[in-house]
Amino acid sequence: MKMNQSTLNQAIYETISLPDHASIIDLGCRNAGYLNGIIETFPDKVVKAIGVDVTDKNFGGIPYCPPVELKVMNCAEQIAFEDNTFDLVFAKDMLECITDKTGLVKEINRILKPGGMVICVNADYDSTIYNGENKDLITKALHAYAITKQGWMDDIDSWMGRRTYSVFHQSGFFESSVFVHSVIETEYTEGSFGYEYSRHIGWLVEKDTGALTKEEYDEFICNLIDADKAGSYLYSKPYYIYKGIKMKQDSGGTNI
Repeated sequence: MKMNQSTLNQAIYETISLPDHASIIDLGCRNAGYLNGIIETFPDKVVKAIGVDVTDKNFGGIPYCPPVELKVMNCAEQIAFEDNTFDLVFAKDMLECITDKTGLVKEINRILKPGGMVICVNADYDSTIYNGENKDLITKALHAYAITKQGWMDDIDSWMGRRTYSVFHQSGFFESSVFVHSVIETEYTEGSFGYEYSRHIGWLVEKDTGALTKEEYDEFICNLIDADKAGSYLYSKPYYIYKGIKMKQDSGGTNI
């Protein structure tokens, strides 16, 4: 069973609902893939689609056109939009990189219209698994990658998936719900989630982090290849999909 990102995307898009003439924003948008996906899912709804990221290095990754507009912006700081601007705030695998998560939630609440929706999707990196012969080595490689901060990150939290609900719900700004979609694969083939993730783990060696030796990484990859040949390979990663509806307030400022 070879899976691809479409199953996760479908689970995300099925969680979203939009009003007519909707304005949406993707925080940490990378190459605008999810913005385009939301527009394709709701072709007659979106009139404004903003993508922001801390760098523009991925902006040329895929074609995009109006109503998509991309901006360089650091989401760890104040989000440079007016209050009550957006009907949907979307973010995927970004929250774990922000140090002041409470501050970001306040900013999301500020730029959302009353009754607007936030969808925040986070993998739980410490719950990612591979099956293979060398249990200790596979566990070490996965955990080392999950907890090692890369240079562009302000923070890292390998438990962000399981913590996303509480970060938003405890703010008191939203009516909250959470769903889990697990990506599961039984084939180790190029282009699959598990294959690409195992290559990302190689960053630990490439950057000489000391968290994993080249010999350990090579053996880790051999474990996955051998498991695939033996028919025992399995890769699984859970994604937590948080959905929050911004509460409306009465004239006294009390959430209703």
